[in-house]
Amino acid sequence: MSAQVMAPVNARVRADERETFYRICDMIGTTPSNAIRMFVSAFNRRGGFPFDTANPYGFNAETLQAMDDAVNGRNLSGPYNSVEEMFAAMDLDGEGD
Repeated sequence: MSAQVMAPVNARVRADERETFYRICDMIGTTPSNAIRMFVSAFNRRGGFPFDTANPYGFNAETLQAMDDAVNGRNLSGPYNSVEEMFAAMDLDGEGD
């Protein structure tokens, strides 16, 4: 059995992204090189990104809609002056507790 030839992969990222990446790799007990190798392996097995690039965090449809509503100013109500006022507005059926 012959040894696999390794080849470098280079990428430029912002310094803050690099530091966060290195810190997280250390926290989860792997190296940056190993994390990149795992990504490349998963990418190649899948024939593309191993996650949905439109929804990389896996939020459900309701959460994505709520996030879009918030970003685009389509809130149902608010802002509120108190927590009580917010909860009263959430009581859509008007029946209270």
